[in-house]
Amino acid sequence: MRNLIKVLFVVIILILCGNCATRTVYVPHGQAVRLREEMEDVDIWVKDKDGNIVAGNMTIHEGWFCLPDPGE
Repeated sequence: MRNLIKVLFVVIILILCGNCATRTVYVPHGQAVRLREEMEDVDIWVKDKDGNIVAGNMTIHEGWFCLPDPGE
């Protein structure tokens, strides 16, 4: 009877912990991803009117696509 209780306890723990796992999706290098939620005050790089790269920050809205610069 004690062994049965131990086995049931282990099974219950495994079932409960099974829902705590994080799902990871592999995105190949260079592929675009689409944002699920708005990201506020994100540090970004932008070009000014002379073409110089300068630091900035902005809100990136849900639904926008993010992808690497093909020139880099």
